Amino acid sequence: MINKESAFKQASLKKIIFLFLSFILIASINWLSFPASIYGEASGEVKITAESALVVDFKTGNILYEKNSNKKIFPASTTKMLTAIVAIENIDDYSEVVKISKNASGRNHSAFRFSKGDEISLMDLLKASLICSHNNAAVALAEYVCGNVEDFIKIMNLKAKEIGAVNSNFENTNGLDSEYPNHKTTAYDLAVIAKYCLSNNLFKQIVNTQKDYIHINGKEIEIKNTNDLLPYDYIGGVKTGYTENAGFCVVLYSDKNDLELITVVLGCSSVEDRKNDSIRLLNWAYDNFDYINIVDSGKVYKTINIGDQTKVYLDLYPDSDFTKLINLNSDEISLKHDIDDDIKLPVLKNQVLGTLDVYINEDKQADMRLISKDAVEKPYVYQKIDNSKELQSRKMLFFLLVFYFFVFTFIIVKNLFVNRNQYS
Repeated sequence: MINKESAFKQASLKKIIFLFLSFILIASINWLSFPASIYGEASGEVKITAESALVVDFKTGNILYEKNSNKKIFPASTTKMLTAIVAIENIDDYSEVVKISKNASGRNHSAFRFSKGDEISLMDLLKASLICSHNNAAVALAEYVCGNVEDFIKIMNLKAKEIGAVNSNFENTNGLDSEYPNHKTTAYDLAVIAKYCLSNNLFKQIVNTQKDYIHINGKEIEIKNTNDLLPYDYIGGVKTGYTENAGFCVVLYSDKNDLELITVVLGCSSVEDRKNDSIRLLNWAYDNFDYINIVDSGKVYKTINIGDQTKVYLDLYPDSDFTKLINLNSDEISLKHDIDDDIKLPVLKNQVLGTLDVYINEDKQADMRLISKDAVEKPYVYQKIDNSKELQSRKMLFFLLVFYFFVFTFIIVKNLFVNRNQYS
């Protein structure tokens, strides 16, 4: 009976251990198989499949991440960013209706067909080009602005060089590259072009539209954005692209936690890889970077004590603020000050009394002055009395009071006796 009970206990213990280990194993597998985008990446390398990629701070242009960002590569339909902005800058009336030419007709790998003679507004051509990536809409825009595509492409390349995209060569308006082997740009140049385009409110509004309607010959057609990342509320465009030569591409604008980014992902092998790489890069950037107010001119930087015989406490303030985009996990911030040795009273309001330098990773980022925001004309003076002398003074005072008390008492008593004797 004892042996059976012991065996039963051992079997139960083994089951418990087995179940516990199974639970740990399953939990570990589930954790490891969770999308990396949920957790973001550490502050080190970001693993992506894209051939080329770039993440830049929209405000400053500072590069936060790059992979082959200066490699010349086929851009596919991200080309249409430049096409659209050149057209926008050369159109006076977006409601003007134009006719589709034979050159701009056909399907041409687009969502729907244009036929020769179709009537459509310039605004709808812009929407078709940027939202549903209609290739012939880009051709029609070029023909309206310049009369032909060739001259429009010259303007595109001039505009690219003008805004700083100097390593690009565009040979068409839509990004189709099977007959254009030199139609290439870089991730860096696309970020430059996107930043320039987003300064235009109409462009920014169109690329952030998930669904809209255009009219061809008065017939309403629904169009949907090819950018499957727009449902993320912090992503506001910009443009996707795909050809066999270029792979799957995307240029994104995002704004989250007051940090605006442009992210470029080029040369992915699938739509899913493009999406995963984009989210992984965005999560890594927003997990690791933030604008930090390193120096606040409204806060006391240091309080100093000046004067020899007297004590005057003086608050020193930086004369300006300093805010910087910081890698929260790796950047090291240090402040170094130099305060004047011989500060004498009076001190004037906003008088410069020293300097303050800001360093990030030992690189000097800013230099500013330390000032006194208040004028100090007179020192606050007080006398420090030694404890032993103070006690001695108190004793002396007490003795004098007692002495005079007895003297006055003696005089009064003496007078009383004298007066009594006189009357007696």
